[in-house]
Amino acid sequence: MFEVSANIEYMFKEAGEGLEKRVASAAAAGIRKVEMFTTEGRDIASLRKALDDHGVHLWTVLTDPRTMLVDSKTHDHFVHLFRQTAENARRLGCPNVVCGSGMGVPYLKRQDSLRIVSQAFARVAEVAEELDVTILLEAVNTRVDHPGVLFSRTEDSHGVARQVNSPRVKVLYDLYHSVTEGEDTAAILPQIAATLGHVQVADAPGRGEPGTGQIDWNDKLAQLRASGYAGVIGVECHPTKASTAEALEYFVALCSQPSG
Repeated sequence: MFEVSANIEYMFKEAGEGLEKRVASAAAAGIRKVEMFTTEGRDIASLRKALDDHGVHLWTVLTDPRTMLVDSKTHDHFVHLFRQTAENARRLGCPNVVCGSGMGVPYLKRQDSLRIVSQAFARVAEVAEELDVTILLEAVNTRVDHPGVLFSRTEDSHGVARQVNSPRVKVLYDLYHSVTEGEDTAAILPQIAATLGHVQVADAPGRGEPGTGQIDWNDKLAQLRASGYAGVIGVECHPTKASTAEALEYFVALCSQPSG
């Protein structure tokens, strides 16, 4: 069995613009973990109250992924941004901070680019230790959603996590991005098992909820179990139905089935 979380930036929009309303809607649908993007400009106290009132746990927040970490001159600013996000995460009871790489550059070899990025994450790993949060490194696809980004393959985020070699730095494996990038999920999951900290999903093509595309979800969940993953699965999709709760029914039911 897997617990399902939901990204309330993309989902439960029918409840209104405020994330507090979406937290309430997620709770009414039986979803007890939610995820969001940036904490910048949010009413942290109001959001924390909504989470507490409805018995919902915020599972991930996002540090601005646009910082171009391949340029070492950005690292001081990135550390500052990360600390702000991690402090807000602590205030919200959130244990995980998602980080991307920013854009790559054509004038550096990939190995050199990833080495420079690793230096940035080695620095924020110290902040993560201080504030008791986990860093989740996310690779995203370049074929549809994020052309030009450096972390375009799971081996990128996994490789950087291994270079930093800190228990505070893990991999966020986004199955939608992986499939869209053309990766073999069955081959990748065993390779990243030691660094895997969280999983996110959407169907492909289209990035709708699981069950709307061509991904065999019984097969993918079996692969996750076989890799040893037993954590939360975050749905980060654009629901194709007016009701997010209805859109999630198929996948929640699938995740609720006992393993084996």
